[in-house]
Amino acid sequence: MDISGIPVLNYHAIDENMAGNQESRNVSVSLQTFKDHMEWLYKEGYKSINEADLRSLVLKRKPIPGKHVLITFDDGYYSLYKYALEILSEYGFTATLFLSTAYMGKLYGLDDFYFVSDDRQLTWDEIRALSANGWAIQSHGNNHVKMNHLDKAALIKELTESKSAIEQNTGKQVDSFSFPYGLYNKMVLDQLAAAGYELAYSVHPGLLFPSSEKFRIPRIEINNMDNMDTFITKVKTGYISPSNALRSKFRDIVYANPSIKDIIEKVTPMFGFGNH
Repeated sequence: MDISGIPVLNYHAIDENMAGNQESRNVSVSLQTFKDHMEWLYKEGYKSINEADLRSLVLKRKPIPGKHVLITFDDGYYSLYKYALEILSEYGFTATLFLSTAYMGKLYGLDDFYFVSDDRQLTWDEIRALSANGWAIQSHGNNHVKMNHLDKAALIKELTESKSAIEQNTGKQVDSFSFPYGLYNKMVLDQLAAAGYELAYSVHPGLLFPSSEKFRIPRIEINNMDNMDTFITKVKTGYISPSNALRSKFRDIVYANPSIKDIIEKVTPMFGFGNH
């Protein structure tokens, strides 16, 4: 039986005119790049898994035989409905969207998102269409804030308001979360279960195995700075390079205890590992 690690890919937006919008390279991939990625995955024999499969893998520690990939998107841009839905459907793939719910149908009101141009956030009708096509709609918080900067009351509000809004508008359960900016601390991890979440996704690189932590699932960031070679390397290994793998694995050991992680980042912010 072929049991191997599963790449969990983390995309954000798809930019048709990437050549004229270089500032979006950190959050977007070009339309052609995304097509090339999905075509390569299909030709290499990868099949997309869904949230139910992943819960079985992580919560029940049941390996999934074969070559699989979990495709995820953060934030909730219109370009996913405009481009990604059709492209994924062509190859029989689905995806998980981690949605920030405060800006539905609007442009993000955050400086961090100026570079995605006019790629507004999805409307609830568009979200329901994605859901009807097999996409899992899960939570990315309400206001896309840095969760490790919040007090307990504000944190609980972020976790519960987004969950409730998605459940009410899709009629489906929300039990997975991804950290905006990849940022979290021990209090965030503690409150996830209390708010009804079963899984949470980081932006720690690496492949997903049955032994992966349920509230710090590794994800591989993909953006337009990746060429095809680096994309393939990331899918196959979980890392962009051997040095990145070594550094990340050391970080995982050091940060295995969330309380120690919080102390290190508070006392020595220049330690160099961060939440990512």
